[in-house]
Amino acid sequence: MSLSKPIKRGLLVLLSGLLLSTGIWVAGIDKVVNDLSQFPPWILAGMLLIFALNLVLVSFRLGMLLSYFGVKVPFDVMANASIKGHFASLFFISLFGQVAGRQSVLRHYGTQPVFIAALTAIERVILFLVSASLGLIGAAWIFDGLQISEFLNSTSLTQMFFVAGLALAASLWFGRTEFTKLLVRGIQSKRNYSQLAEAASITLLGQSLVLGAFVLAGYGLVPQIGFWNLLAAAAVTSFAASLPISVNGWGVREIAAVFAFGAVGIPASAALSISILVGLSSTAVVLATFLYVLKNPVKKKHNPYQREESPSPFQSKMAAWGLSIAVAIFILFQLHVPLQGGVINLNLADPFAVLALAAVTTQSFFTRAPPRWSVPRCNLILIVVSLLLLFAFLNGIQVIGVTQWALAGRLMGWIVLLGYLSIGILTVSYLGKLGVWRFVETLIATSVVIILFHAIMRYLAFSGWIESDAMALNFEGFSGNRNAFAFQLLSCSLLLLTYTAKQKSQRPVEFAILRYEIRREGVYAILHGVILAGLVFTGSRAGMLTGFLLVLFTGITNFSDRRILLKSIFYGCLVWMFFALFLPWLSQQFLVEETNARFAVQSILSQDSSNMERWETIRHGFEMWKASPWIGAGLGVFIETSSQWLKEPNVIHSTPIWILAEFGLCGAAILIAIFFWILVITIQNGLNKPANRAAVMLLGVFVIFSLVHEIFYQRIFWLVLGLCLAMPYRDRLPKKLPKILPHS
Repeated sequence: MSLSKPIKRGLLVLLSGLLLSTGIWVAGIDKVVNDLSQFPPWILAGMLLIFALNLVLVSFRLGMLLSYFGVKVPFDVMANASIKGHFASLFFISLFGQVAGRQSVLRHYGTQPVFIAALTAIERVILFLVSASLGLIGAAWIFDGLQISEFLNSTSLTQMFFVAGLALAASLWFGRTEFTKLLVRGIQSKRNYSQLAEAASITLLGQSLVLGAFVLAGYGLVPQIGFWNLLAAAAVTSFAASLPISVNGWGVREIAAVFAFGAVGIPASAALSISILVGLSSTAVVLATFLYVLKNPVKKKHNPYQREESPSPFQSKMAAWGLSIAVAIFILFQLHVPLQGGVINLNLADPFAVLALAAVTTQSFFTRAPPRWSVPRCNLILIVVSLLLLFAFLNGIQVIGVTQWALAGRLMGWIVLLGYLSIGILTVSYLGKLGVWRFVETLIATSVVIILFHAIMRYLAFSGWIESDAMALNFEGFSGNRNAFAFQLLSCSLLLLTYTAKQKSQRPVEFAILRYEIRREGVYAILHGVILAGLVFTGSRAGMLTGFLLVLFTGITNFSDRRILLKSIFYGCLVWMFFALFLPWLSQQFLVEETNARFAVQSILSQDSSNMERWETIRHGFEMWKASPWIGAGLGVFIETSSQWLKEPNVIHSTPIWILAEFGLCGAAILIAIFFWILVITIQNGLNKPANRAAVMLLGVFVIFSLVHEIFYQRIFWLVLGLCLAMPYRDRLPKKLPKILPHS
């Protein structure tokens, strides 16, 4: 299912080491070593004590969260699970390590890995909110308010969470079930608010201890800076270190420390030394406590399998639902964080995908049974692709060395893609067919909300009613690229088309909107019409052409309900005319001031310069393949050397040419064989099933779209593919799971 442990460990350590080395290179290694030698022993002792207390708080918080779900364990067991989770995080991405380490202990109390993964997600969300709030306060103390406002506007974070909330509300309303009603009532419970406040209070206290460690180290090295400046810089640094994108925060913490502490007047070498000492102290406490746990294992004085001490099957299902719905919503949100030297792209669904991978991998490890797929030898296929990427990476190192794009973007990115595949396993295993449809509903509802929100915002900017400085030139949703957004909409479109026919016959429910009632098939047609209009709004020629072929194919093959398909085309034309023609005309009639036509809802088509650049990348990629036809030039070689013939580093705008250029004929032959194996087996399994139809259409869309764009690493492709090919666990879950997804 995933890379072997030594490979993953090496990759993550290499990534963190690369970031840490960058910070040391900026500060100067001689200065860093000299500053580290200046810390008094009492400072080190105080920091060790702080992190020991923090570990106690984290263990106590874990026990609190477990008790909220009916899992009652002694404190020594909680501490054991917490310590092993922290120890595993020293070698893996923290989210993955936390799940694996905790499950190794708590599995004796009847917990499923998906439950531990969801519990870790709740814990991380609380930590993110608390740490982000403290970091924002610290940034407000250090930086100018205008700078913070510009930063927040550039990331569109506020808009993202607002739209995500609307999408969740739309999904819950559209797929009204007994489970969602129970969930909403539970969210509104005063008891849950009280429990959330308790967990947040413990988290705040723990974060205060971590900030205290930074301040204590700062006083030991640069006492003249002042308490409040040190505390503010510590809050910003601690927030960056808490993000689950490195091994135990290493590398990210040091880069953030140089930036934040430098803003209050601390030299780079001193800031780096403070950060390194904090990291070493935290690691030392984890290692010391882990050795103690190994020498003094917990002895159970009671039956660990008592019913009252195990989470119910309902809670495991709820955990799987939470992870899958979070991914279905957040996968359409790409966060672009502008930093010195470039922009970091983060997808809000990545942490949940990593947690899903941790749950599936841990489940497979403890049950000695790999995930099941409708395509035979699929696990072997994933291993082969992993090894192929590793070989291409090592091949590229010989030419260009280790680069962030090849290591973090491609090699590490593949592990994240495995997480998106894992979402399908969890959804199918715990939630069944209705759970899959709820996932599809949520994905569709989110895409429709994004389209409407983005169209309205662009119209307001076009009319001059809101500031248009932060508005993107093209209609791209929150993906950061209109072609990527077009591919996302195509994926949503094929899911809606393949799953609606069966759902229509099973659920002829009418929706009451204001005083009108609309049958469910009418709602499907309207939703698909909005998606088609959004696809045209992007102005992506590859997206529109692929969308046309997709609609034509589904109509000819009868893969979808033709009445819904025809109605959706009609509704799509209405939506497009309303936003692209009627509203701009209305503004011109009633607005006196001249508006900026650049921000019309409809994106303009690519200019000749963009087309020339695209074909240049394809031409040079083909030439790179001819220079090394059998094994390719290596992963990341093209983008690293592309600035020699292009204005700036660029990727090959064609997946087949990229594969040939960096993997060679051998790698291309392997991937083509895998592609046809999946396609043929899926067709043989029967196209009467919506999942098989969706898989075939997805592969076809991928082939057409990838001819002029590089989309191998599009997260939604692997998410939908995993959802279509996944099969439930066999004899490894509770035999009788309550049906929590019956539709009203």
